[in-house]
Amino acid sequence: MRFLLQHHDDLNLPYSFAMKLSFLASPLFNGDAMLIFDEERNELAGAVGIVYGTGAGRYEDRHICQIEIAYLLPEYRRTTLFLSGLRALIGLIKFGEPTVEQLQFWVAADNDALRERLSRLPALPDSSMEIAEGMAHYKVSLQSLVALCRRFRKVTH
Repeated sequence: MRFLLQHHDDLNLPYSFAMKLSFLASPLFNGDAMLIFDEERNELAGAVGIVYGTGAGRYEDRHICQIEIAYLLPEYRRTTLFLSGLRALIGLIKFGEPTVEQLQFWVAADNDALRERLSRLPALPDSSMEIAEGMAHYKVSLQSLVALCRRFRKVTH
């Protein structure tokens, strides 16, 4: 949590600090968190926080996993680390809540660079992206993410 607080301005969340703090804390109470560590440099490179279920569904709709917060230091933002992190996140989700079918998250709609990086996700089966109230809302099938990781594993190995 300290790492994310240090980088809260870089999270690109168009919310007040209090709202950002709730996104940082909610995975500790309603979900799971994952730290991304660079063993060669012996430093923390990023963090991800997820919750199972949605506030609208009173967290009973646990087939939906929400990424509440995700941050990776700029020097680590590359495809190979993203895929490794995605594989680890999928493993965390399958362990934490085996019934998850869908992953969802929001990014600022005006963050063109991030939306470009995520542009392949809505094209996956059973996945979508909608823009509402200045936010891009992504819904991605967990099975599609698993298949994507398998496909890239064959290419990179």
